[in-house]
Amino acid sequence: MTSFVPSTINGLLEQACRLWPDRPYLQVRAGETMHSLTYREVTDQAQAIAHLLIEKGVRPGDRVALLSENRPAWVISYLAILCAGATVVPIDSLMSPAEIVNILKMAQSRLLMTTKKFAEAVTDSGGETFTTDMFLIDSDISPSKIPLTNQKKWVWPNIKPADIAVIIFTSGTTGFSKGVVLTHQNLCSDVQAVLNVRVIQEDDNFLLLLPLHHTFSSTVNMLGTLALGAKATFATSFKSRDIVDDIRISGVTLLVGVPQVFENIMNGFKRAISDSPLPKRMLFHLIFGICAVLRHAKIKAGRLLFRSVRAKAGLGTLRNLVSGGAALRPEVNHFFERMGFTLLQGYGLTETSPVLTCCLPQHNRIGSVGRALPGVVLKIDNVEPDGVGEICARGPMIMHGYFENPDATAEIMRDGWFHTGDAGYLDPDGYLYITGRIKNVIVTGAGKNVHPETIESVLNLAPFILESLVLGVQRKRGPGEELAALIVPDKSFVEAEQSRGHNVNLEAEIKSVVSAYNHSVPAYRRIRQWKIREEELEKTSTRKVKRYLYQHAFQSV
Repeated sequence: MTSFVPSTINGLLEQACRLWPDRPYLQVRAGETMHSLTYREVTDQAQAIAHLLIEKGVRPGDRVALLSENRPAWVISYLAILCAGATVVPIDSLMSPAEIVNILKMAQSRLLMTTKKFAEAVTDSGGETFTTDMFLIDSDISPSKIPLTNQKKWVWPNIKPADIAVIIFTSGTTGFSKGVVLTHQNLCSDVQAVLNVRVIQEDDNFLLLLPLHHTFSSTVNMLGTLALGAKATFATSFKSRDIVDDIRISGVTLLVGVPQVFENIMNGFKRAISDSPLPKRMLFHLIFGICAVLRHAKIKAGRLLFRSVRAKAGLGTLRNLVSGGAALRPEVNHFFERMGFTLLQGYGLTETSPVLTCCLPQHNRIGSVGRALPGVVLKIDNVEPDGVGEICARGPMIMHGYFENPDATAEIMRDGWFHTGDAGYLDPDGYLYITGRIKNVIVTGAGKNVHPETIESVLNLAPFILESLVLGVQRKRGPGEELAALIVPDKSFVEAEQSRGHNVNLEAEIKSVVSAYNHSVPAYRRIRQWKIREEELEKTSTRKVKRYLYQHAFQSV
């Protein structure tokens, strides 16, 4: 039975505490042992901290910033801010101190809840005097560390669905940050829509791997868990070995991540296979090939044939994997499907709370980000001859607007539709496919539109290429641009090959890949320049490349 989600997060917390007071909600691992906080303990602590915030002068509608790595104290602080009737301003912990101070000023934050490490970094950042009050949350909050005895009988604040719950300042790929205003109703309606398609279940154990300041993580992992009475286990670190141990020891069933997470797991499998004795490698490739053939007949043979491999790798308890935040390469999806995993893609933006679409286990179309969730309406605007246009959406999860930025809000909210800025198309069954960002489109001298992401995905299939960035370079003669590519080699792959006695001539290999690609496409889609970049491309905390940093990486062709 699908859980009912109240129209406010405060109501969601009250419901969870009433229905499942003694169930574990938040878990952390210490070696081979799991430590947990129940729904009652989390609620009590959130209410106690809310009292402290009110004593510090926090009032309904005030904005309270939250800055920390993932930890139970982050979740409890988030809920405490809402219990006090205030608005949460989650801040990316990877931002520089100067960027953090700027967001605190833009949000007009009444208080900053953070750890000693970040407090010192922000106050020592120089520049203008830092005046925002602070509330330190260094220790993982436990009942013994919160003064519960002095609190009055708790009275739930009169929060309305239209009240602002969070303001999230996007890091973005353009260098300009905007504050996305999401109401309680926005977030709760998105949680309800996700629950209605039953990708997540009451008995799931979520791995909290993505930073909680991202809406994808906080909506699905934190609030989705809260709505179901499920468990959320904090990842020990981003290291592959720690992730595997977290899954194995705590019995994680659901892993929500960005594509890089699944790329890393796939590469770990491939390295283990490559290091195996020849008979084992041959057997693996034989079974893998059989699974690929049977998959075309919609038979998931890998679930049975690779069961022992998944268990030995420590991933035997995983039921569903969900990827979002960026495009997932089809090669990665195919690999997991053949290994017997269910890897689903979803799509959304911070401005949409964030999930708009998701593939379902019983209807998983590789390459697609799925169909619209219940309550979401999609349309493709300004359709090109090939069916591609701008993805637009309507629904109760669409943001209230950008914080104190009516011009930016009006630009993106037009005629009752939210214009995502993403390009894509819908197939006859309503499945959505993303082709790239409209602002990234390169207009060639022939007047053709080229989405660089589609070319990058082809180049990145080469095992010795870690990532690539396709750019438009102004032609010296005539209008329009031609294509150029920055290519980052996969050093770990090259080193592994060299350790086996295989010499890799990177320049020759990359030249061969670019040449093969150019021979397979029309002239206007061909790469005219390319060069190797030794360092990884700079990215946002959601692993999206900061394209604006590389606009002048090439001279005009």
